[in-house]
Amino acid sequence: MKSKSLKAIATLAVVTLLLASPARAIFGLGDVVFDPTNYAQAIRSFIQLQQQYAQLVQIYQQSRQQYEQLIWMAKTVPVNMQARYRAVVTPWTRSTATNTYGTTGGWVTAINTGVGVDTGYSQAVQKLDAYGSAVGNIPSDQLDRIKTSYATVELSDGSNLQALETIGRVRANAPALENTLQALEEDSLSSDPDMNTQVAVLNKINAANLIGLRNTQDTNKLLVSLAEAQIIAAKRTRDAEAQAIHQHVRFMTEGKAELASQADGASAAMLAWRMP
Repeated sequence: MKSKSLKAIATLAVVTLLLASPARAIFGLGDVVFDPTNYAQAIRSFIQLQQQYAQLVQIYQQSRQQYEQLIWMAKTVPVNMQARYRAVVTPWTRSTATNTYGTTGGWVTAINTGVGVDTGYSQAVQKLDAYGSAVGNIPSDQLDRIKTSYATVELSDGSNLQALETIGRVRANAPALENTLQALEEDSLSSDPDMNTQVAVLNKINAANLIGLRNTQDTNKLLVSLAEAQIIAAKRTRDAEAQAIHQHVRFMTEGKAELASQADGASAAMLAWRMP
């Protein structure tokens, strides 16, 4: 009897639990409990996942485009660049001259190498003698002209020596520069992948720019020598014109009096003259 009572009580408890709404929700029976907060959070998480997915797709596409760009940039030119683009080199020519009396050999050596410029130049030009103590014998009205003319020759000698050395050194360095340019050309036209990396190409560009700067320096040195020679030539022309003006000024200021003094009494002397 007691066991039957216990069974009845247990059965009643189970039925009571099953009939309660929360209990039905827990056991999956009856109406399901809806939580708006959890649902909104799930929606937000889903939207974030969509955005992250879109970003990943965009990153992938950009990475693929960059990869394809790198592959395209790594391709070599589909031609034989050395045969197609190699430039014909015009060789440097050395200055030559006959040396009949032994006066031009040093000049030719100096203008080709930049060595022995003073000796080579002095052997090929007329020697410039100094007046020494004889300068005191020059009339005072001629002394300034003599000094400036002498200075013009000295300046010309200095300019000529500088030009000889500059030209000689440029010619002497020409073979080494040609070898450098030849090596740079071969590296630039090479189909070796190691010679066409980004760093290698940038290094070759920098080397070409440096060579261009060196050549510009040499060109400027030659231009300076030419400009100096032109300045001296202009000085020589100016001195000649100044001397002509100086002579004309003296003629205008002193010529009339000199002519009058020379002609004074000439008519009376001619009239007084008798045949013997």
